[in-house]
Amino acid sequence: MLRFRSSLVLFLIALLFASILPAGASKSEKNLAPTYRHWLDVEVPYIISSDERKQFLTLTTDPERDSFIQAFWRVRNPDSNSESNAYKDEHYRRLAYVNDHFGTAKYENGWRTDMGRIYIILGPPKQRAAYHEQANLRPMEIWFYEAETPVLPPFFYILFYKRSAADSYRIYSPTQDGPVALVTTGESMNDNKMALKFIRKSAGDEVAKTAITLLPTEGADFENFQPSMDSDMMLATINDLPDNPLTKQQMEANRLREHVTASVLTGDQTAIISSAVFRDDQGRETASYLLTSARPDPRILGRHPDGSLYYDLSLRTTVLTQAGKLVYDQEEPLIGKVTEAQAGVAAKKKFAAECRLPLVPGRYTVVATLTNNVTHIATRQHASITVPVVKSESIALSDLLAYTAPAGVIDPTGQLPFTASKVRFTPRGAQSVYLRTGDKLPLVFQLWLDPKTNAATASDKVHLHYVFGAVTASHEGPSKEEEEIDASNRDSAGNLLTGHTVDTSGLTPGTYRLVVGANRDGVQQTAYAALTLHVEHAADFVDTWTAYSGADPGGVALDDLKRGLSAEAQGADADAQQWYTKALAEDPRNLRALDKLAAILDRLGKSDELAALNQQPVLMESAVAPKTLLSISQALTKTGNPKAQVRMLEAQIKLQPPNGELYLSLASACEATGDTARARDLRTLAARTQ
Repeated sequence: MLRFRSSLVLFLIALLFASILPAGASKSEKNLAPTYRHWLDVEVPYIISSDERKQFLTLTTDPERDSFIQAFWRVRNPDSNSESNAYKDEHYRRLAYVNDHFGTAKYENGWRTDMGRIYIILGPPKQRAAYHEQANLRPMEIWFYEAETPVLPPFFYILFYKRSAADSYRIYSPTQDGPVALVTTGESMNDNKMALKFIRKSAGDEVAKTAITLLPTEGADFENFQPSMDSDMMLATINDLPDNPLTKQQMEANRLREHVTASVLTGDQTAIISSAVFRDDQGRETASYLLTSARPDPRILGRHPDGSLYYDLSLRTTVLTQAGKLVYDQEEPLIGKVTEAQAGVAAKKKFAAECRLPLVPGRYTVVATLTNNVTHIATRQHASITVPVVKSESIALSDLLAYTAPAGVIDPTGQLPFTASKVRFTPRGAQSVYLRTGDKLPLVFQLWLDPKTNAATASDKVHLHYVFGAVTASHEGPSKEEEEIDASNRDSAGNLLTGHTVDTSGLTPGTYRLVVGANRDGVQQTAYAALTLHVEHAADFVDTWTAYSGADPGGVALDDLKRGLSAEAQGADADAQQWYTKALAEDPRNLRALDKLAAILDRLGKSDELAALNQQPVLMESAVAPKTLLSISQALTKTGNPKAQVRMLEAQIKLQPPNGELYLSLASACEATGDTARARDLRTLAARTQ
C-alpha cells in the first residue's frame, strides 16, 4: 500500500479544497450588476469552467452577458432540439434543495456547504446512511454514488462529518483527517489504529473501511492504517470536474453539434469576404477579414422581453492550409444592444462581421460561418488569404484597406480586427469596395521597409503613385496622383502606417481599378497593391454596419500559439517551435503551448530542450496532458536526470486522475534514484488502474 509523506499530503489537500468556495471577487467581478454576480458566484460556481468564468468577466454589456448565459445553458442541454433544458432544470432543482436542507434556509446558503456542493455537482446519492448518535463518534453521513461520468470511479462514497454540533457537515479526507477526526474519545488522540477500533465497535466494519478508503473496490487494512492516494485524487477530480479534459471535450462536442444544426438551415450563401494583412512592431503578421452580407436583413436584430433591441451572432472561423489541413478553429460572440433609432438605420444596411486571425506567411483557406442566434440561420463562405513573406531588405505594401468614419482610433494592445500599427480602423473593404457616387475613398495601408535600426542603408524618402481608371474600355485616360512621404518614423520592424484619400467625385457609376505603387530614391524596385472599386448610383447604394468581438483574454500568448499552429500545419516545425516557445514564455500557464512545444521537440529529437521543460512552473500547479508528461519524462531518462523525473511526476500524479503509464514512469525514475520501495508501491498502484 502506498504511503503519503506528510508534506505531500498537505500540498494535495490544500489543492483539493482551495477552490471549494469561489475566490474573492476580482475587480471586474465587483463591477457586475448584482444579478450577474449572483449568477456567477451563487448559481453556477461549481459547474462553470475557469475559461468560461474568465470569458464572462471580459464582457462589458448586459446584453452580452445575457447572451453568454443563454449559450452557457444551451451547450449543456442534452437535447438540442428541445424547447426545455433538462440539465438547467435539474441544476436549479438541486440548488433549491440544498438551500432548503443544508446550511441556514433563511439565508439560502446551503450551496456553500460541503454537502450542498457535492449534491449540486453529483446530484442525490443512490444511498444515504446517517450515523448521528453513535457512541464515541462524531455525527457522520455516508453517501454512496454510481458515477455518471467516466472521469470518476464507477462506485464511490463521500463521507461527511461534524467537528462540533454547531458546525455544518464537512467532507472527510482519509489522508488529511484520518479516523482520529471521526471519534470523540481522548483515548484515540493521534492514534488512527485505535480510532479505527472505536469506529468498528460503534458503527461496524463497513464504516471503518470507508474511513480508510472511499472506494468500495479498494482493500483496507484495519490493523495498519495506510490510506492510498486514490480517494483524495477522486475528491480532487470531483472538485475540478468543469475543467477536466473529458468535460471540456464534451462541451466542445456540444458546441460543434449546435453549429452543425445551424449550418444546415437555409441562410444567405452570397456573402463576400475581403481581407487585409498587417504587421506589428515585432514583425508578427495578422490577417483580418470582413464577411459582408449581400443585402440588408432586419432579422439580425432581436427584441428582449423588456422590449430592448439587441443582436446576438456567433462567428466560427476554420483556417485550413491550401492543401486542406486544419490549422485552427476559433469562435467569437458578436453581441450588442441597439436603440430604436439605431435599429431603424441598421435595418436598411448590410451587416458585416469582422474577424482577426494571427498567422505566419503562407496561403490559407478560411471558412467563415456566421450564425444568427436570434433566428438560428447561418451563412457560410470560403475565401483564400495569403500572408506574404516580407523581406527586410526590400520594399513592400500591405493590402489596401478602405475604411469609414470614424477615423482610426488607438488600439493599445493591437488585438482588434483591422488594427495596423496599434490604430484600429472601421473597414469598408479591402480587395473590393463599394462606393456611392460623389463619396471620397479614404485608404490606409502599411509600407514594409527595412528595420529602423538599418535606416542608413537606404533613403527615407518614399514616392507613392495612385493610379485608377475604368476596368472597361473608356475614352478617358487613368487618373493619377503622386505623393512623397518620409519613412524615418517607421517602427522597429520597418512598418510605416500611411494613408490617402482618393478623390472619386468625378467618377460615374461603374467598376474601377486602383493601383498604388511605392518606390524609394535610388532603388529600382517598385512595390504594388491594388483594389477594385465599384461606384454605384446613390439610389442603388446600400451602406454597411459591422460588429466584432473584443480582444481575446489570451492576449499575445494565444496569438503566438496560433502562429505556431499555422507554421506546424505547413510543415515548418522549426518555426512552430519558436512560436510555441514564445507563447509559453508569454503565458507560462498556457498548457496547450506546453503540449505543442513538447510534441514538436519530441518529433525533432531535441531531448535536451524537451527535458528542460520539466522546469516549467505550471507542472507544479496544473494537470498536464499525460502524453506531454511522458515525453518530458522520457527525455529526462535520456539526459540522465531521474531526480527531476521524480519531482515532476510526484507533483503531477496528485493533480490528475489515476494513470497507470504515469505511475510506471515514476516507478522507473524512483528505481533509478534507489527508492525501490516507492517503485514497488507505484507498480501496485499502476496495476489497479488496468
